[in-house]
Amino acid sequence: MATTVITGRDLTLTIATTAYDAQTTSVTLVNSPTIDVYQTLDGKAYKHTDDQWTLNVELLADWGAASSLFEAMWTAADTNPNTTLAVSLTAVTGAVFACNVLPVFPAIGGAAPGAQTDSWTLTVVGTPADTFS
Repeated sequence: MATTVITGRDLTLTIATTAYDAQTTSVTLVNSPTIDVYQTLDGKAYKHTDDQWTLNVELLADWGAASSLFEAMWTAADTNPNTTLAVSLTAVTGAVFACNVLPVFPAIGGAAPGAQTDSWTLTVVGTPADTFS
């Protein structure tokens, strides 16, 4: 069976029903498991007790643009910081990962002469759902 190589350009990032992959330079959905380790008389024993997921996004700023993600994220963080936003990450192969994230305040500013960029670490509420086709 041939390997299908998927690049970042094969991903679509959708936040609250709007696709933002054109301004996203990097996106990763990452799990940080909590694993307790117990030293027993027979050796180490491991117990997986929790998972904390994050969605890490690097993107170009779009302040002032129509349907601005930065302005929408700012408004969500300012007015509804405990209300989740629906996110989906779709690969060209048909795999879809869906989750809900808490909003964050985008950074304001940038360094000359480069484009204004920002990096967000969004806390995922619950466990992401996956669909493989």
